[in-house]
Amino acid sequence: MKVIRTLVLEDFPWLKSKPLIRLLHILNFDGIKARMVGGCVRDALLGREIIDIDIACSLGPEKTIRRLESEGVKVIPTGLKHGTITAVIDKRHFEITALRRDVETYGRHAKVAFTDDWLADAERRDFTINALYLDIDGCLYDPCAGLGDLEARRVRFIGDADLRIGEDALRILRFFRFAAQVGEGKLDPTGLEACIRNKNLIDNLSGERLAQEIFKILKAENLLPIIKVMADSGILEKILPGHGGLEKFNAFVELENEFGRCDLLARLSCLCPKDISRHLKLSNNQAKILRQYAEHNISINSHMSEKDIRKYIYGYGRDVFIFALLKNWVGDEALSYANSFIIPTMPVKGRDLINIGFIAGPEIGTKLKRLEGIWIDSDFKLTREELIEIAGTFDTLG
Repeated sequence: MKVIRTLVLEDFPWLKSKPLIRLLHILNFDGIKARMVGGCVRDALLGREIIDIDIACSLGPEKTIRRLESEGVKVIPTGLKHGTITAVIDKRHFEITALRRDVETYGRHAKVAFTDDWLADAERRDFTINALYLDIDGCLYDPCAGLGDLEARRVRFIGDADLRIGEDALRILRFFRFAAQVGEGKLDPTGLEACIRNKNLIDNLSGERLAQEIFKILKAENLLPIIKVMADSGILEKILPGHGGLEKFNAFVELENEFGRCDLLARLSCLCPKDISRHLKLSNNQAKILRQYAEHNISINSHMSEKDIRKYIYGYGRDVFIFALLKNWVGDEALSYANSFIIPTMPVKGRDLINIGFIAGPEIGTKLKRLEGIWIDSDFKLTREELIEIAGTFDTLG
């Protein structure tokens, strides 16, 4: 591959990381090459924070393992069948994948052969902006003309878009995700048309993969123009069946952005009020939070007092209250107060009631619930001693 640019290393301090330098020094030997690839290179050129560093290597995975272990590097065979391992140096994890070419493709998986051909490795990737390679000395390689696309904030499939999607339907979602993360709201028309033509392939994707990608889209900087295209083209319906309209969703996201918030489950609930947890195969905790967002009985109005806000936050939690507030916006004073309110802790415990003569068992829970209601109605002002005194007036049936 031809070097198209040499980066000034002082502008990219992450390239001076000692674990990274050590790793690449180990893997670059006797004509073998290891280069950074994909997201870390793309994000570095965009001036973004680098979190994960992926390495492409012209050495096969088994030999890479032996090479690293001989130098005292811990290796995890994370995806050995597909040529991927993880090296751990000073608690930093680096994913290393051998150069590959596809022999057969079928959905999410492909039968691959390892190679030393960098162009073949690049041409099997999804988008041009993800096929940029970088040496430790700052030499940048661009075999698929991705740099121009990156500078134009354009997401473009490598080669034939229909073939790329046929190899992996998840690339439809990734097309929109990268457009929202990297682009400025404009979509490559060829890629968009291919995504629309092949949108039925989304039906073959697992709920877990759909969830991973939709959350990344919901978090993206240029979410709103992209989600509109997805809705207008019918692609969003394939991901979130029965989703609602975008008017309230847009207003909610704009308010979140204004106040520096990004609650992904709140955005999902606002976009798709129905229970979508089974379709997306969300965790039990995520499903619980979505139900809380959907089923709350918080009444937001401009006449709410601080006492009302305190009661709602205590009863439903801060996040649920703020979700309801942003969906029914009445001004930022309520939001400011909701963010600053310190949620109190019920001062009386079960053991306190046992100490004054109540018998341990279901009765304690009933008494505590009743006592908590009295405490809430007092606007959380009653003290522990006062509450215990009140509890002493309860009869055994009350």
